[in-house]
Amino acid sequence: MVVEDYVLRRAGEVGGKIHIAKSRNDQVAAAIRLQAIEELASVERELLGLVEALVEKAEETTEIVMPGYTHLQVGEPTTFGQYLLAYAQAFLRDCKRIAAARNGLDSCPMGSCALAGTSFDVDRRMVAKLLGFSRIDANTMDAVSSRDWLLEAMAALSITMTNISRLSEDMIIWSSLEFGFVDLPEEFCSTSSIMPQKKNPVVFETARAKAAEVIGLLSGAFSIVKALPQSYNLDLQELTPLLWKSVDETRQAVGVVRIIVSGLRVNPDRMMRSVEAGFATAVDLANWLVKSCGLGFRQAHAVVGRVVRNLIDEGRSLKDIRSDDIERAANEVLGSRVKIPDDVIAEVVDPLRAVSSRDVEGGPSPARVRQQVKAVEREISRLSESNREAVRRLSLAEERLLRTARRMCG
Repeated sequence: MVVEDYVLRRAGEVGGKIHIAKSRNDQVAAAIRLQAIEELASVERELLGLVEALVEKAEETTEIVMPGYTHLQVGEPTTFGQYLLAYAQAFLRDCKRIAAARNGLDSCPMGSCALAGTSFDVDRRMVAKLLGFSRIDANTMDAVSSRDWLLEAMAALSITMTNISRLSEDMIIWSSLEFGFVDLPEEFCSTSSIMPQKKNPVVFETARAKAAEVIGLLSGAFSIVKALPQSYNLDLQELTPLLWKSVDETRQAVGVVRIIVSGLRVNPDRMMRSVEAGFATAVDLANWLVKSCGLGFRQAHAVVGRVVRNLIDEGRSLKDIRSDDIERAANEVLGSRVKIPDDVIAEVVDPLRAVSSRDVEGGPSPARVRQQVKAVEREISRLSESNREAVRRLSLAEERLLRTARRMCG
């Protein structure tokens, strides 16, 4: 109504026609969607920047061996490069979810008016094209009353922040004295007001908390719309700010995490010590017994489990293992003799060799990590072009619309 008054004052009585075949209901729905498309596109660009940072760091660390965990207990050896690419894949999926949400927004409600359309002879498809939409809503009542497209966008943002929170949790753990796998840039940490030695990972802690906030905003959005009758209700006015808040928090969190990842320093020695102390190549020894000694996997599993138990009891690590350790364990478990030369054992339990042997597509071997890097870079390029095209289409539509309006005004 403020816009209508402005046009009346500038253009005279003809401005009174500005609201023909329009309602605040369809106008607001259209405006939110156009703005949300741009906002989501900006979050997607930040995410692609984070993926690029992860890929660059992965390429630098393809041969840095680290323990892979299940239940936060040392499992098998992997590389820091593969670890980073695991998050790159998760964030790529977030990009695709956000892009899908953008596509859900790309439908024009104009011409729906309050809920039942209009008796004026308007061309809804022409209006949609002028505004930069690729299609129109099929039902005028649904067009003004539904906000599932908003929930979809907020859900994509919530999943993104969940992945940000998981990465933040890892970085908080990995940077602790007990692990010491990574060193975070000092400008993103804080000290204690009383303990001068402290280097607290406060940005990651904040990102972890912001994830809870964005998830809470989604829950609030669901609560607003879950019991609304058809069609438009003013409750929806309270819904839209939740979307903008979700966008802002996600965009800022992704942006700052990207900068920290780029400045991350890795401690290969601490990682290798954990690999060795956690007997991470025990499974490789069991696999070798299956391949070379004809044991069933459960038999090999039991033998190596006994080897590890004996080594722990004697205060030794897996790199200290000798052929008589295997022979003794096999005799204790199976009542039979298994003989492996010492040089073969040393090769089998070597962490870097173990990682290199995992030469499956998507695996942690340096060659496969480099292969994954190339594939992710191609995906970044594809998604970036799609993002640019969506924003360009809206921008061109706006320019055309303004040129048309100026031409009509002489």
